[in-house]
Amino acid sequence: MKHRTALAVALVPLCAGLAFGAGPTYAGSSTTSTSFAFKTSGYGTKIKGGEIPAGSSTTGYQVIGCTNQAGRSRDNNVAEATLPGVGTASGIKTRVWTTSRHGLVASHSTHEIANLTVAQSGLGSLSIRAITSRATAYHDAGGFHTRVATHVGDLVFTPPSGPEQNVPLPTPDQPITVPGLATIYAGLHRTGHTANGATADGYALRVEVLATGTSVRVAHSHAELYGGVTGGVFGGHAAATRVVTAAGDIVTSGPNPLTLLPCQGTYGHTREKSLASVDLGGQVVVTGANARTRGAQGTGGADGTARAEVARVSIGDGQVVIDDIVGKASVVRTGHHVVRSARGTRLASITVDGQEQAFPKTGVLEIPGVVRLERAVVKRTHTGISVIGLRVTLLDGSGAVVNLAEARLHVGSVT
Repeated sequence: MKHRTALAVALVPLCAGLAFGAGPTYAGSSTTSTSFAFKTSGYGTKIKGGEIPAGSSTTGYQVIGCTNQAGRSRDNNVAEATLPGVGTASGIKTRVWTTSRHGLVASHSTHEIANLTVAQSGLGSLSIRAITSRATAYHDAGGFHTRVATHVGDLVFTPPSGPEQNVPLPTPDQPITVPGLATIYAGLHRTGHTANGATADGYALRVEVLATGTSVRVAHSHAELYGGVTGGVFGGHAAATRVVTAAGDIVTSGPNPLTLLPCQGTYGHTREKSLASVDLGGQVVVTGANARTRGAQGTGGADGTARAEVARVSIGDGQVVIDDIVGKASVVRTGHHVVRSARGTRLASITVDGQEQAFPKTGVLEIPGVVRLERAVVKRTHTGISVIGLRVTLLDGSGAVVNLAEARLHVGSVT
């Protein structure tokens, strides 16, 4: 059972910082192609709830996406950032990198924050200092392994008047509450490994700001490594619905249900998610939502598919009904040659006020004052393809845009 400690406004002895064993961090000197898929990311703070303006949720974010290249390195340093509903953070440093040296292959992520200040007028402030996290997913002669380490130097409470007070650090079983300011929880570590790969993920602290209802995760590091990359590096997803622009009665929603295609593929197996219905705010109601992905490696090549389906969508309380919407993206890579296809993308029927309608050759059908429909929206790149079975734009004055049956896939080279 977890207990919560409330801090009285009195001097509290300082406890030792949270610390866990660190993993290997060998630095690579050049970019090298490998048979492994790397993916790594990190950020300083990520906030949600409370008083967050749009686009301000993450600081110091950096990422290396799907790649089989060892020797890549990226960083993102921020001197100081204002955190809405929280306070300020300074000395934010994120580094992500990939290595291959002496038989050890690894994805790495580290993060440092010099100081995080939680402030509330009239109640004082809380400073959390020397926050770090590290995540490593690696492979050696013994197989796949992970390491996650986090550390917090100290917590210092500064009252409106009087001297600073050291605050004990939280433990996994006992968060710390500073009255009127915040409750601080020890961070979370997640690791996993199989014969095919490993994932390491952790953040140092979670801070719940009492006055604003804002929650912030602090010093996050994430690393993934998978084997068996012989023909291509995958990237992509399938989703039955995605709200591109939320407005009016249409609520904000990311890809749903979302099925990702991992960097290494799925070893030829199909990954699938389904939902019986998705209500995007009453004006757009989806039934029979399905999303699936598949990716297979071969010698000198790789192939994959991403497929999303909507059995029926009702727009405007049944005024417009569309059945059997499918978006399908297929990519086959053989060496440096890539074949991309949207074959299998379709839309069975559409009725408006009970009367069946047909799409014009332009692929765009507009119902004045109700909706604009674009079928089979396809975009090709040199490594892949993006397919939207049906794009819906409401003409009720809101301008809300929803993608239905969205499938995206690309296969990068391994050399």
